[in-house]
Amino acid sequence: MAQKPPEEPAEATPEADAKKSKLKLMVIGGVVALVVAGGGAAAYMMTGKQADESAETKPTPKKMPVFVDLDTFTVNLPTDEADRFMQVKLVAEVRDTASGELLKTLMPSVRNEILLLLGSKSAAEVATREGKQKLATEIIAAANKPLEGTAAAKGVEAVNFTHLIVQ
Repeated sequence: MAQKPPEEPAEATPEADAKKSKLKLMVIGGVVALVVAGGGAAAYMMTGKQADESAETKPTPKKMPVFVDLDTFTVNLPTDEADRFMQVKLVAEVRDTASGELLKTLMPSVRNEILLLLGSKSAAEVATREGKQKLATEIIAAANKPLEGTAAAKGVEAVNFTHLIVQ
């Protein structure tokens, strides 16, 4: 028996080569698409959660306050002893510029309310930090009294003592 010579592979036709190269390109393209999609999903998950967390913890920017100078108030304090007086310089913190302008317009009435309040206090009432904080709250209410019924109602949000002497 004679051995058969090994069969030589059939020569590849250009059509078969083209099919193989298209198949390789499709497989490579599919792998690249999966890697890109997976990486994008991972990046979204990581940055999406961080963005949500930072949005929750990021404080909202504080609005800039509008200050109105209330000048200096000097009042006699009620006492059985020697004459005593209090001198206070105040700056009001108002809601917005329009409220500040209306406060300036009504300043004679505002000053009157604050003077009446300050004149009713004793030296002992304003001697402590708590007494000064209570006084500040009462001054806010007194300053807002002339603003009632206007567009600037409750426009005075805080008062700051810039000078306070009790003698």
